[in-house]
Amino acid sequence: MRIGFGFMALAAAAALALSTTPTRAGTVVTYTTAGTFSSSGTNTFTSAGGDVTITFNGITTQTVNAPSTFSYGTFDTGGTTATSPVAVSDTFTLQLFQTAPTPGGPIQYVGSLTGTLSVDSSTAFIQFSGPLSQTLGLINYTLTEADDGTPGRANLVSPSVGGVSSVEGVIAVVPEPASLALLGIGLPVLLCGLRLRKP
Repeated sequence: MRIGFGFMALAAAAALALSTTPTRAGTVVTYTTAGTFSSSGTNTFTSAGGDVTITFNGITTQTVNAPSTFSYGTFDTGGTTATSPVAVSDTFTLQLFQTAPTPGGPIQYVGSLTGTLSVDSSTAFIQFSGPLSQTLGLINYTLTEADDGTPGRANLVSPSVGGVSSVEGVIAVVPEPASLALLGIGLPVLLCGLRLRKP
């Protein structure tokens, strides 16, 4: 079997690209998250009557291997005492800070709190808008929560069914531009080689 010049050039470019970039699978990522409701300036929303409480519990420090699913944190409605549905409305800002592999951040996701909440029922949810996928250095964070089939929507559950809702995402490593360029060099050479071989 004869191996052409184009194939060898592509193989060499791929080998060079793989040898000059960090290992993609298992890249260690360390991050923290925090959240703030605009009405209180804290991680807790309290209704005007004081009978609905929603607390966001961010991630203090978490280490995962990318690519991986991960948690941005949880919303806890356990402090709610309202026996009939109470309307809730506020703006919520979720921030993520990366400490490894390269420190950076914050990335921000802004959402709107709407719906009603009581001890036994909930139509409340946070709807995040704007870019749901953001990058810090070579690490991409994507908010994948999509309750009721709506991207960026995180439904809040009532205390009677546990009261805790998690906000989920995916961490992935972005290929370096230099690696893509090296692979891009090999492809045209391969195509030229194949074209020249045709009679």
